[in-house]
Amino acid sequence: MNSAPSPAGSIAPSPAFSWRRVLLLLGLGLVTCVLLVVLYGGQDALDAVRGADGRWLALAFAVHYSSFAVRGHRWQRLLAMIGYRLGYLYTTGLLLAGWFVSALLPARAGDFMRIGVLRLDGRHHAPVPVAASLGSIVLERALDILAIVALGAFFGFAVLREQAPGWLLGSYAVGVGLLLIFGAGLLVAPPLLAWMRRWSGHRVWQALIGFAEQLTTSLRVLIKQPGAGVLVAGESLYIWLCDALVVWFVILALGATMPFSIAAFVALTVDVLAAVPLTPGGVGQIDAAYAGIFALLPGVLFNVGAAVLLIRFITYWSFLAFTGLITFGAGFGELLQRVRTDATGLTPPAGSADA
Repeated sequence: MNSAPSPAGSIAPSPAFSWRRVLLLLGLGLVTCVLLVVLYGGQDALDAVRGADGRWLALAFAVHYSSFAVRGHRWQRLLAMIGYRLGYLYTTGLLLAGWFVSALLPARAGDFMRIGVLRLDGRHHAPVPVAASLGSIVLERALDILAIVALGAFFGFAVLREQAPGWLLGSYAVGVGLLLIFGAGLLVAPPLLAWMRRWSGHRVWQALIGFAEQLTTSLRVLIKQPGAGVLVAGESLYIWLCDALVVWFVILALGATMPFSIAAFVALTVDVLAAVPLTPGGVGQIDAAYAGIFALLPGVLFNVGAAVLLIRFITYWSFLAFTGLITFGAGFGELLQRVRTDATGLTPPAGSADA
């Protein structure tokens, strides 16, 4: 996805879904799995996967899926704080459908899909303006960065302290820098936009400034509603702690022991390194990050290839199938086509100009 939403509210078109795309992704995943098996002992890695304790794996599945139940509630709360009250099942289903799209397409295309569906799906709710839905998703990302950086720094320095490599410190520094820029931007945006509005009375310029003002208003809700802000911040911490629990439970399933702080450090550092997915769903990228971080740890007593295979099966491959069923079973597949058709201009946009 190379273009952002326009002030008029249209969404850049997403590439069409096709079985060829799915097969290419499965092929990339298969190559990644084969490399992990070959690099980590071949039959030994496969035996470790087969011998994993199903009880710990069941817990890993449970906490991962629960994190998306909380994600759905968090997004519902953010939309309500902005002024749009939607049902929990609807927002959670749409969020899962967005994850499914992002898992198949690059550049977090699922976020643009969510914006388009909220704008067009008048059967279930009033159209949500692009600025409002975009603001809710930007807030999601800001809360995610805050939670990952805070938890990752806490567990990372608890584990490594002065031994943390420079590239890792740099990754966390980038995250902190992004949060500071985001916060500073929210503080200066209202007077800056008011000043810019006086530059020109041209209709297009005024539309651009109006869109920016709507977006800024949406992003400032955490400041204006601190009680609700604390709730969604707490939910963000739980969401990313679930990633740590998945890694910890998988290692326990493989018969090894590891302090939770180290498992959390591994999971959250991978989250930082995979914040910008280079491939759909981070296939290959996230697997390599896990293997690389595990390699930094002294005294690893489990098969790393088996651990990465199980973590990725729980958090990506099984979830890809689950969210695919949700996407098409709940009717979001039809809405995806409506989003693409509206974006390409084949049908008139639904709603008002700023919807």
